[in-house]
Amino acid sequence: MKWKALIQRENGSATLEFLGMVPLVFMLMLIIWQFVVGVHGVIVTQSAVNEAAKVYSITGEWDQARAAAEKTVQTGAKYLTFNSAQTSVTSSDIFTAKVSVNIELIFFPDKLFPNGAPSLAFSSEASGKVIE
Repeated sequence: MKWKALIQRENGSATLEFLGMVPLVFMLMLIIWQFVVGVHGVIVTQSAVNEAAKVYSITGEWDQARAAAEKTVQTGAKYLTFNSAQTSVTSSDIFTAKVSVNIELIFFPDKLFPNGAPSLAFSSEASGKVIE
């Protein structure tokens, strides 16, 4: 009879429920933050390829356009790594620019990955016409 009374009391149940939910809420916040970081990386990459296309369409010099794209990515955030920038000319004055970056997964501890945090590769393209 005494055990039944102890089991039916609900003293401390709110504390246990709170402690059970804290890790889940924390993980959800980390996942949402990583999603925001990824979206920001995509926006910066698209901005970089647009900048490269703009510079290339005005100057016709791919080295200047690549430097502009790399500068845009480097000023974007520390979790973005510039991989490459390429162009291909499809006709006499129409071109396609492509910029590739790595978006690091920011919540993994450095001790687990001595060669660098895992990352996601992303690339964006823009087309344009060289202004003469």
